Amino acid sequence: MNDRISHTNNRSALTQLIQLMAIKFSTFVAVAVALTAFTGCGTQSPPPPTEKQLMTIRMGDTNAVEVLDMRSVMRNNLLTAQVTVKNWGPTPDPKTGEQRADTKLYGYRFKWLSDSGMVVFTDETWKPLTLTRDQTADLVGIAPTPDASAFRFEINQYK
Repeated sequence: MNDRISHTNNRSALTQLIQLMAIKFSTFVAVAVALTAFTGCGTQSPPPPTEKQLMTIRMGDTNAVEVLDMRSVMRNNLLTAQVTVKNWGPTPDPKTGEQRADTKLYGYRFKWLSDSGMVVFTDETWKPLTLTRDQTADLVGIAPTPDASAFRFEINQYK
């Protein structure tokens, strides 16, 4: 009879141990899921850059200028590129809330590339561009050589 009692106690203790382990495991899983959810919300990675962003090189304070569109076509065996930009204007003064001066002088140029991504012409000069707030401009460039099959657009702020 003592054997039966000890066998029953062992079974009861084993069942309690399994239930306790199941509770601990489910608690661990719940905490892990909650931590994953909270950490995922706080550390979102930025979206990958767009093709326009990859094809644009910015220098100086050009944040107010957005590249709206980029196009290219082969004409007479030369690559012709068109870039549409818009000046949204500088952000208002944080202290006073007043709009800042909205006309800025920029410079732009095209960097002409071969099929393999190598620069095929390096002597293009900076062209001046004056943009006021909310002004849009279509900028056109023609490759100086038939070797150009792609381009990058460079924009710089004149001081």
